[in-house]
Amino acid sequence: MLTVAKLNTLGLAAYISPEVAPGHDVMVVIDGLPRSIEVKTRQFLKRPTEITRWPVDIGRKGEADFLVFIEFDLRTMSPTFYVLTNSQARETHRHYVGGGNCYPPEVRMIVKPNGFSVFAQTKHADAVSAKRSSTDPRSLG
Repeated sequence: MLTVAKLNTLGLAAYISPEVAPGHDVMVVIDGLPRSIEVKTRQFLKRPTEITRWPVDIGRKGEADFLVFIEFDLRTMSPTFYVLTNSQARETHRHYVGGGNCYPPEVRMIVKPNGFSVFAQTKHADAVSAKRSSTDPRSLG
């Protein structure tokens, strides 16, 4: 819910996927096309370094266009968002049998906190759109 609220305040149309629906946690419209977001939230009491991992099963969730990792400060009830493209999330991911993790220190090195500019970059959206439209039967004449 935090991610949808933040995206809506930025002027983006976003909604939470229903729990029983297949797919990802959030959908957002970018350049007129739906994009999927997988969201992982971890909380801390004193400092963000208490968060040692964001569990992500890339085998099941690796098709998301974006991953959003949230550090939630319980003292102030304030979130810090880390928005990654799929390829950035894969850079920080370590796989193990039955799942895997993205590690906060690695995430923090490649993206700025509360940096949502990736949603304004149409280059990513255009590349994904081109890939999808080449295999989408609706795009065939």
